Amino acid sequence: MAVVNLPPTSPLATALDVLLANIAIRIQLAPSHYKLAVERYGTVNTWIEREGSPLKDRVQLFYAQGSMATGSTIASKLRTDEYDIDVIAELDIPETTPPHQVLNLLEQAIRGERGSRYFDMTTRCTRCIQIQYADNMHLDVTPLIRQPQLSERCGNISHAKNRFALVGDKFVLANPYGFAEWFNTKTPPELEFSKLFAEQEVVYGREMLLTKAAEAEPVPDQTPAHKKSKAVIALQLLKRWRNVRYDTRNGRRPPSVMLAKLVADSANRTTTLSEEMLFQARALQAFFEAAEIKHRLIEVRNPACDKDVFSDRWPEAATDQRVFIADLHDLVRKLERLVAGVSLGTMRTILAELFGENATADVVEAFNRATGNAITKGQSYHNPGSGSFGLAASGVAAGSARAGSISTPSHTNFGSD
Repeated sequence: MAVVNLPPTSPLATALDVLLANIAIRIQLAPSHYKLAVERYGTVNTWIEREGSPLKDRVQLFYAQGSMATGSTIASKLRTDEYDIDVIAELDIPETTPPHQVLNLLEQAIRGERGSRYFDMTTRCTRCIQIQYADNMHLDVTPLIRQPQLSERCGNISHAKNRFALVGDKFVLANPYGFAEWFNTKTPPELEFSKLFAEQEVVYGREMLLTKAAEAEPVPDQTPAHKKSKAVIALQLLKRWRNVRYDTRNGRRPPSVMLAKLVADSANRTTTLSEEMLFQARALQAFFEAAEIKHRLIEVRNPACDKDVFSDRWPEAATDQRVFIADLHDLVRKLERLVAGVSLGTMRTILAELFGENATADVVEAFNRATGNAITKGQSYHNPGSGSFGLAASGVAAGSARAGSISTPSHTNFGSD
């Protein structure tokens, strides 16, 4: 590995920072998957408006929402890398159309006739139509009817559990586009961190090629810098931690969009990635405990549309909230221990508890390989008792020595890659 130099205030200054970054890299949407998601997004858009579709010429806009629009997509499963890609189909249909019928129209448009491309891949959900691909990618298409008297792209989303009318059917006012714009404004790219994170993807990718060549995807020598901030990476890690905690639990889990709102509220206040993780965990704990002290459930609303309530389906009861508060106590305690300094073996154990064994094992194995090579070459100082490494000269982490400039991609309505 090339010798690099890291300033003391680098966002990836410690072994913990590097391992956290590598876990985020391990669980996020790979460049090839992102490209595939964009291709499928375009194909589905064209398919819905094909000749003979019940929605031909009825799709006003088709755009990304959720994690794809905020750059925070992660694998939704712990044991397999499954990705949920969320899009909005803004439809030009009468506002008087019942909620279940809106979903019926979209389902018919996507499923098509027997033998067509999506017929056996389509699943109807309560608020969206899901397309399930064989390679563990899901495309969730949510229909929205614009409310022109309200803010830009604010509209009604259908909530209906069946193809026929039920008592609980309703429309839910939402503005996913407005929220993504607000989130991206609150978590602007941090130039130094973006470049280091992009370079760290290259460093990690090369180590994975050496460690698990059969499973790793080749990473080019130079990749475009992601429009990333520490808060966005912290959000990805928090979502992964939540998935680990709720993997074997029944019922709903804290929604990603709610976590995104709360993370954005506390963004831009730290120097390193590990500091950001601990700060965000403490902020979440304080927010939930404040509601618990007042004996009420938390309420989180879309800052771009006050009637869009992110917490409308979770927590359903006080017990849901208390379980999550206990989870947050555990998270904060473990992060405090990591930041204070532990051996690499203890670090691995705690990270596996927080983010899952599979992702952590891959990351630590690659890190061990890199640091082992650096120690052999006399490039890294390692204190076994504390788990500290002299990363400045090891090449284990990305640094300021660059062979060339890194370009930043332009923003599209499908998010940043």
